[in-house]
Amino acid sequence: MLQQILKDMYIEPELLAELSDEQKQILFFKMREEQVRRWKEWNVKVEKQKIISGKKNGRNVNFKLDIGGNPWVWVMGEHKDDKSIEQILEEESLEVARKEAHKEAELKRLKEIEERKRIDEEERKKQKELKEEREKIAREKAALEEKARKIKEEEDRRKREEERRRREEEEVERQRKAKEEKERKERERVKQLEQKRQELRLKREKEEQDKQRHEKEQEALLKKLEEERLQKEKQAKEIKEQERQLQLQIEREKKENKQRDAKYEIEEKERTQEIFSTLQKKRRESKLEAEKNRDRIEQIWNVQLRKSKVADQDRSSWAQFARDTVRRSRISRDFEHFNVSDMMNHTRDRGPKPKNRMEAIDWYRDVELPKKAGFDLITNRPDTWMHGPMSRIEVESLLINKDEGTYLVRLSERIWGYTLSVKNKERTKHFLIDASLAGYQFFGTDQIIHRKLKDLVEYHTMTPISELGKEILKFPQGQTSSKPDYDVLL
Repeated sequence: MLQQILKDMYIEPELLAELSDEQKQILFFKMREEQVRRWKEWNVKVEKQKIISGKKNGRNVNFKLDIGGNPWVWVMGEHKDDKSIEQILEEESLEVARKEAHKEAELKRLKEIEERKRIDEEERKKQKELKEEREKIAREKAALEEKARKIKEEEDRRKREEERRRREEEEVERQRKAKEEKERKERERVKQLEQKRQELRLKREKEEQDKQRHEKEQEALLKKLEEERLQKEKQAKEIKEQERQLQLQIEREKKENKQRDAKYEIEEKERTQEIFSTLQKKRRESKLEAEKNRDRIEQIWNVQLRKSKVADQDRSSWAQFARDTVRRSRISRDFEHFNVSDMMNHTRDRGPKPKNRMEAIDWYRDVELPKKAGFDLITNRPDTWMHGPMSRIEVESLLINKDEGTYLVRLSERIWGYTLSVKNKERTKHFLIDASLAGYQFFGTDQIIHRKLKDLVEYHTMTPISELGKEILKFPQGQTSSKPDYDVLL
């Protein structure tokens, strides 16, 4: 299975999800080694092609040489004027922080400018309206003054006309008196004069009534004009007061804008320092994380080295077991049940993995069931921890509330083998068991090979599955329903 993955340099996402973190690390390192090996082969091939093509067209690359004749190389940091990587990163972080803070301040300043423009535009419109209102009031005031002037002229003309009539009446009265003296001589003339006097009296009474009525109208009109004048003067004072308040508000806003600009400048500096500190903290955290990962990788390599030694010992014991088996077969001359070819090549005719669940079940029935894999040899029934095909979600739901160390083995649909699921403190871990070779081992290289599936399970009830996780199998998880899920395998 591993050779097929390294050949294709590809692993199915479903199969990758079944691997534990340690198995993923091992697979990553193996694929990386394969990439490096292929690259070296390709590099040698390209170098050969460059030599051949250089001889054909005469082209070549000439490197600048140093005093000793070797290619000249400049290593950053060796010169006395070169900056250290910490200084460069600090300067870059400071520049990024400054640009970010400047950008935020610019956006804030642009918003304030737009708001001030809108307020100024409203103030200009308001001032324009006030100016138009003042001009309208001035025009109305001028009209009222013109009207009052005409009324006054009319009143003067009326007074002159009354004075003229009064003098005429006095003259008539004088004439009447003269005529009365001549009454005896001129009765008819007196009669006419009396009639004229009567007419003048009626006319004077009517004019007096008209005069009183006109005076009342003029007084009412003058009173109304005076009220309107006072109202306009009051409105003018209010407008003037509004202009004064508006001017004070503009000055106050200018002062506030200056204070706000100074505040923005201080905030921009503080934001620059804050972003710079955040970037510095992230850089330190990245550095610490890199150091932790380096220690972890070194620890994993040490674990793999120990496993490799254990695997070498296991292969030696496996070879010894094969030699002992052959020796016992020779002594007993029973070679009927011993077939090395079947033991090593029983997966040759199958694909790299099952195509579906049914093919995995058929594989178990054809290959594993005759070997009683996962069976309790005393009861001749599947062991407590043995289960049929189950999805990852079903297993995690089953083990979510179980104690640490609870485990089960289920038939895998991703490889020719099984999946060992064990509950630890944080979550449920899944380990692939490869049964495609002569024995049972966890997926990967340099793993201990067990002759039986039961041997693998019992081995890890005492020995941790991985050095990092320290997973120990403690409590087997049995069936939860009356119909066992392994019935499909039987």
